[in-house]
Amino acid sequence: MRELITSKSFKKLICVLLVLITVMSLSAFSDRSIVSDIISRLTLGLQEVSATAAKNASSKSYDELLKENEDLNAEVASLRTQLVDYYDVKQENARLWRYYDLKRDYPQYELLPATVVRRDPGDDFYSFTINQGYTDGVSEGDPVVTEKGLVGWVCGVDASTARVKTILSPDTKVGAIDSVSRDSGIVTGNVYLADKGLTTMTKISAQNTMEQGNIVISTGISGLYPPSLIIGEVTQIKFDEYDTSKYAVIKPFEDIKTVIDVVVITDFDGQGTISDGTIEDVTLPAETSTETTQPLTSEASGE
Repeated sequence: MRELITSKSFKKLICVLLVLITVMSLSAFSDRSIVSDIISRLTLGLQEVSATAAKNASSKSYDELLKENEDLNAEVASLRTQLVDYYDVKQENARLWRYYDLKRDYPQYELLPATVVRRDPGDDFYSFTINQGYTDGVSEGDPVVTEKGLVGWVCGVDASTARVKTILSPDTKVGAIDSVSRDSGIVTGNVYLADKGLTTMTKISAQNTMEQGNIVISTGISGLYPPSLIIGEVTQIKFDEYDTSKYAVIKPFEDIKTVIDVVVITDFDGQGTISDGTIEDVTLPAETSTETTQPLTSEASGE
């Protein structure tokens, strides 16, 4: 009631009433037609003011509006949570499909999906920690891959997590072969190239016939990793002025610096056994290209 009395509409109503009383008082001394016209106009204004006052009188109170606002905010928060859950489920579904594809293509491997949970900000070669440890079957030396190829290897493990050194690290040494030219060498990290997401293939022959765009894969001869894991593609052939040898710059197909979902190869045929075969026995699976790559197998380790 107090809000009604103090409202502008109520004050307008009082003013109209005062004017109406004044006009009625003058009606006895004025032309009736003029007075009637004025009264008609004032009555119409009075009706409008009354309607506005009635509308304001039926408006929601401050407490009601506050409660309605709180309810709307709670509904928005609930919808936001549902949206986050949807994206989590979507990402998990995509991760499991990638794992399923790997398992289907390489049934001979024991595969364990994992997620990067921490990165070492002080490591120039982008090592990271995954959420699987020895209680899950992870062992030191296990190769780590994605559907695009080799990422690194397990250099340390505890009960629930494992630390992974990437193929950008000089501590990683991968017996490798060019799938086209059949030139062999060792893939190892380079301090000058790691920040660009690149690595090198060293110990290649001076008479090599490697070319830009060729795919480099692992040999697997040492038994540290299965053979034919994709490592990357050749981007350059350069001359090392310090040891007068040639080396190839290799670009991994996976973005090592930002990878999140990986797979640990916990077991494979010939693991830990030095192969009696030669690098000529290493083959590249069909339909592998720089556009669509599948993880093959590799010989990466820290010696």
